[in-house]
Amino acid sequence: MFVPELVTEALRNLARHKLRSFLTTLGIIFGVASVLSMVAIGEGARRAILSQIRQLGIRNIIVNAVKPPETEKVVSEENTSVLRYGLTFRDAKQIAQTLPMVESVLPVHDIEKWIWFKSRRIAAKVRGITPEYFEKLHLDPFLGRRLDDADGANRRRVCVVRHRLLREARYVGDPLKLDLKVGTEFFRVVGVLRDFEFQSPSMSILGIDDRVMEVYVPFETVTSRFGLANKTRKSGSRESTRVELHQIVCTVDTEENVLHAARGIKAILSTFHKKKDYEMAVPLELLQQQQKTQQVFNIVLPIIAGISLLVGGIGILNIMLASITERTREIGIRRAIGATGRDITWQFLVETVTLATVGGLLGVLLGVGGVFILSYATQWPAVITPWAVSLAMGVSCLTGVVFGIYPARRAAAMDPIEAFRYG
Repeated sequence: MFVPELVTEALRNLARHKLRSFLTTLGIIFGVASVLSMVAIGEGARRAILSQIRQLGIRNIIVNAVKPPETEKVVSEENTSVLRYGLTFRDAKQIAQTLPMVESVLPVHDIEKWIWFKSRRIAAKVRGITPEYFEKLHLDPFLGRRLDDADGANRRRVCVVRHRLLREARYVGDPLKLDLKVGTEFFRVVGVLRDFEFQSPSMSILGIDDRVMEVYVPFETVTSRFGLANKTRKSGSRESTRVELHQIVCTVDTEENVLHAARGIKAILSTFHKKKDYEMAVPLELLQQQQKTQQVFNIVLPIIAGISLLVGGIGILNIMLASITERTREIGIRRAIGATGRDITWQFLVETVTLATVGGLLGVLLGVGGVFILSYATQWPAVITPWAVSLAMGVSCLTGVVFGIYPARRAAAMDPIEAFRYG
């Protein structure tokens, strides 16, 4: 018999017992569906995390100011206490002068302000940055432009905002004609960023609070118009927080020097900051940690898949052995009219592989449907790759071969005369 004829005959035999065939393939169906779902969710999460890490810049090192538990307060006149902590201009200068592999050091200064839209107010973080900040962190406005050197040199009152800010304010006009009231100052919007440029873990690394809007303003404009102190009222007294730099973004010349530069930056900052009022994030280290985690996932997943398909394979083995007992007389008749042991082997082996393949196809369909439902319900990213589908189908076919050899050989080894007399 040719293979197409064997497959047709196998499908005919399986169709005679539809319910039994379906129940037999359940192990394969759920095994393939679960593995495909795990691969899709894992691949989607991996790509999302790697995309976010790469967006931070593999050659970047990001240092954030952190308020330590016990910060020195300097009490001045008028019952005003001043909290001093965080990064300084001296830190940025020392890093630039000491480490030749660091090609750029970008200062960032934040001011907490209210943004006013008529009677509405929205909490915002005015982030003073240099134009290179957009380039190093791959921020491209979808409307308008970035900040440029002339904006900072002339201390222009211009800003780049996120689209979410306009949506929260219910602004419906042309954003590039909007004069945004920040505190008591007005800033002309020159660019609009997309809502979710950064997600976890990137937001925490960049010091972005999802509850507060970011307004990007030239660094020189922030320091000249708002100063370096942020004043708040608390329990009848005024409290002033003085932080020179809330963030420093260092870019290293080559990827190979990133970890060396990170150690150097840590050594410099530990010298000047005994209370550890900073934290450092290295996207390259995060990428390496993610790759190690993925390696563990790549080891665990085949084990889980193997266990699932082993259960399905055992089910197929049991049913095929029972089927051989039921069809003993059929085997005897085939042998009597000239079928060889090899023909009988191929007949049952193809039938087992067909059963496993059908189960694999149903498992793929169930897995794809489950992935879309799970992704829609949980908003988790999911990516179904062709290699995952091919692997699932290949493994299910291999399961049919492995667990079909023994029943096929047993059927072929039957004595023709005894088999013909059976029943």
